[in-house]
This record gives sequence, structure tokens and C-alpha cells, in this order.
Amino acid sequence: MHRNLTMAPRSARTSRKNGRGTMIRTPYWGVLASILIAIAFLTGCNSTPATVTQSPVTTVLANSPSQQYTVINTPFASTLSVTVTTGPIGTVGTPVVGATVTFSAPGAGAGGAFSGSTSVTAPTNSSGVAVSPIFTANGTVGTYNIIASVASTTSTALFNMANTLVPAPITVSGGSPQSTSFGTQFASTLSVTVKNASGSPVGANLPVTFTAPDGYFTDTDAVTTTALTNASGVATSTPYVASGTVGGLYSVTASTVDSDPSTATFTLSNTIVPATNTASAASTPQTTTSGTAFPAALSVTVLDGSTPPVPVSNALVTFTAPAFTVNTSGVDSTSSGTFADTGTVTTNVWTDSSGVATAPTFTANTLKGGPYTVSATVVVKSGTTLTAKFSLTNN
Repeated sequence: MHRNLTMAPRSARTSRKNGRGTMIRTPYWGVLASILIAIAFLTGCNSTPATVTQSPVTTVLANSPSQQYTVINTPFASTLSVTVTTGPIGTVGTPVVGATVTFSAPGAGAGGAFSGSTSVTAPTNSSGVAVSPIFTANGTVGTYNIIASVASTTSTALFNMANTLVPAPITVSGGSPQSTSFGTQFASTLSVTVKNASGSPVGANLPVTFTAPDGYFTDTDAVTTTALTNASGVATSTPYVASGTVGGLYSVTASTVDSDPSTATFTLSNTIVPATNTASAASTPQTTTSGTAFPAALSVTVLDGSTPPVPVSNALVTFTAPAFTVNTSGVDSTSSGTFADTGTVTTNVWTDSSGVATAPTFTANTLKGGPYTVSATVVVKSGTTLTAKFSLTNN
């Protein structure tokens, strides 16, 4: 007896062997079901990339002023303040309300205290701002940082602080008097020396502010600049450039900012460009008896390069004679002399409206000899000078 079996084409069925070597045939729908299940699985695994959301970051930011200084054992002028915000990086954060901010000062060396403690906490307000109590410097001179932190973040804010000694009136130590032509840099920087009440240098890191009526300092391109004293109590400005329009004599002041009303004053002048500096005929050559004054005052005339030349007024002329020393027997080492106003071998004189600068009386020292040279120098601009010379002899 024969049974007819309808079989799918070989291409639409699969076969495999069982463990006994007998072929087992699987109808095509079984294969199709497997394919459909696989497709369904793969479809379920397919998805579009999700948008990555940045985690919010808490930031602690120091508010101004973040740099302060005061004299030892006195309170700083301003409290310390920070703003705490949270939000993704690169965005304007949202103020964090009620966060506890810890302000921490150094435990040793230069530093101070908040109401007797080197560390204090303060909560942020509705604007995310926390304010410390007044901080008082201790008795150690120096610079240091106060750190503001919040426990929930590694972000911190730094305040740069400095304790200084009590300053006394400050004095000019260099750069005055001076003159230069319009719009050019002065030959010498401006410097002052600051001492404490006992007459000793205040030490390093005391800020000194230099203020001019016009022109500019090269670091700020403005009429003011601030410099810190060095270990010797000396503060030196950056180079100062004369105004391109304002002429004549004027003052630049230097002052500390520690409630000290004293100032140091520099006398400066802007001039037209000098072209000649000529010694007067009566001034050179000259001879006088040692120990007596020369009969004619030393004088020069400074003119510009115009045709005809124009006198240069308010130009500073520096007269300089040879340096000398006096030994224990009272004998001078070199033939020279001194100027009446300073008692030394140098003096400074401004030219008048005729461009003439006349030195105070010059007196020969006790050592016979010569001729020796006294020079009269006027600055054209930084690095350029004009010099007239006088030939003198002590008999």
C-alpha cells in the first residue's frame, strides 16, 4: 500500500542527523518561524541614540574684592564673599540657597582670624551668596590665601591677602626731578622707599599707587599703576611716558593704601625736543684759587631744531663735577668742587623761558689741579642726551 506525501522542495526544507545517524527533516515553516523570531529580536534591539544630559556642577566663586591688604593686627576693609551656583558646565548656574560655606585661613605664619578663629562657616542666601565675618590680620607680615569651600563640591574660591607693617611717610628714592620731550618715555623709572614707624623698611608686598595727571605707565596704559615694595621697602613703577600734548612742570604722586595720608611727589616736565645744549662763553674755561668760588656761574642754553631755533623751557639740566673723597687728613682725592645748593658735585636746574639753565655757585675744592671737566646734561628722550662741557682749574 502506498501513501502519497507532498514534500516541500529541497530548497525550502532543511535536514539534520540525529544522534543515531538518521536524517530528521524539518518542515520549512519551522525555519521561517526561527527567522521571524530573530528579526523581531533584532528590531527590539534597534534604537536611536539618547541625548546625553550633563550632570549639574556646583561652583564656588569669589566676589570682589578678592585681593586685600592691611597692616598687621588690624581688620581688613571688606568682608569676604562668595557666590555658590549649580548647573551644567558652560551655563549660568542657579544660585544654591542654604549651602554652608567654610572660610579657612592658614593655621600658622602670616594670616589672621575671624572673631578669634582661623575657620568660620556662613550660609548662602537666596542669591547664593555667603558672607564671612570681618577678618583681622595677625602680627606676621606676609602674603597668604583664604580658601572658601562647600562640602558638596571640590570647587573652591581663593582670596589673596597680605599683612604689612605700619607705614611711615614715604620718600622719593629715584626718578625725580626729570624732563623729557613730548610723548617719549622718561629715562628713569619712579621709585619710593616706605619705612615703618620705627624707621625700618616696611618689607615686601606693600602696595604703592603712582598717579600722574597725564601720560601713561607702560603696564596699564593709564595714568595710574600699582607696585609692591621689595624686601628693602622700595616700590618702583613701570616706565612712564610723557603726554603728547601737556607741557611744563607737573607732579606725579605715590601713596600707600593703608590709610596713610602721606605721599611722595615726583617733579617732572614735558618739553619740545632739544637740538642743542651750549655752554655760555663766560662759563668756560675758568680758573680760581682752590677753596674759592669760580667767578662766573656755569650756564647753558638749550634750543630746539627749528629755524630759527626756539628756546626749550622747563628742560632739566644736570650739572656734574668729578667725584672726589676726603681722606682722614682732610685732603681731597681729586681736583673738583661742589655746588652751593646741594653741597655735592651735582645739581639739577630747570631752563627758563629763554632756554637758559644757570647752576648755583660752584666752589673749587682744596686740591690744586686741572683742567677738569664739569658736564651739563639735558635729556632728549630715554637713552638720548645732549651734553655741554666746562673746563675748570683749581690754582
